[in-house]
Amino acid sequence: ETLKSRSQVRHSIASSSSGSTSATAGSHGKAPRAPPSAPTFFSGVVATWKRHGLYRGFFPGVQVALLGTIPGSATYFFGYELGKSIYGSDAVQRLVGGGHSGGGGSAWAKGALCGVTAQLAANLVFTPVDIIKERMQVQSSLVASGRQPRLLTVREMVRQMAAREGAGVFMRGYWKGNMLWMPWSTIYIATYESLKEARPLESAIALFASGSSTTTTTKERSDSTAARSDSLHLALCAAMASAFASLCTHPIDVLKTRIQALPLHIWQEGSGGRTSTLRMMQRVWAKEGLAGLFAGLPLRILQLSPDTVMTWVIYESLQRHFNT
Repeated sequence: ETLKSRSQVRHSIASSSSGSTSATAGSHGKAPRAPPSAPTFFSGVVATWKRHGLYRGFFPGVQVALLGTIPGSATYFFGYELGKSIYGSDAVQRLVGGGHSGGGGSAWAKGALCGVTAQLAANLVFTPVDIIKERMQVQSSLVASGRQPRLLTVREMVRQMAAREGAGVFMRGYWKGNMLWMPWSTIYIATYESLKEARPLESAIALFASGSSTTTTTKERSDSTAARSDSLHLALCAAMASAFASLCTHPIDVLKTRIQALPLHIWQEGSGGRTSTLRMMQRVWAKEGLAGLFAGLPLRILQLSPDTVMTWVIYESLQRHFNT
């Protein structure tokens, strides 16, 4: 996630830095420096390791993320279950079922409702957590570009943000975050629920699980196969749904990261003073092309897929355990 955030703001920092030095360069008869080309994944890892080491290089802001994980996940699944309850009500079922209670509706309608309720609740917690965490993640790039004198601790970062940008900075990008995560959750939940009901996929996983069972008795083999098949099925559904949702919503994630991770004056310089989502996206397209809108996509999928698999497999398992 740290590498993803840095890759998404690299061009904004470079554009801001080149813009602030263009006048000086012009006065000396020199052309401003072009933004540096994006490093490959492995070269980025090596450079980060050599420059900052393991903890500062790859885990800045991890304590903030850990503090926000439990309340953020709790509010997300509260909103998710609230959406399921609303969707299961007679009024909604009559609406999606053509006037008949218990009409069922579609996975996409259920996903949309659950995604909206889940994210509206969760982003109240995740927005300030993400902002502080992302500021910690990208500050090394600001130091390298000369826009920040040194690396700050979490406490120093929070104090500086509040003093320079006001208390409202901690909720900056809340609605842009909803513009990202509500569609993400809608696509994810709808795809996840649809894949869970896909019989060919479930049958193939059950066949694989039965072939890999090493238990001896028939009952043990049956129980072990069922548990393994169920876990593998949920994990595969979550991974596929997460990757698809990430692909569909990634351009918004690029904009959100730049808004939240960079100090106000830097991202405004990098965006040409344009703050609306459409105009910011148009500028990224004009300056950076498709590569800019999908900067860091492989890293985001690598980050979100295992995260989503672990979260949803554990959640589904606990839910079934407590409901039995």
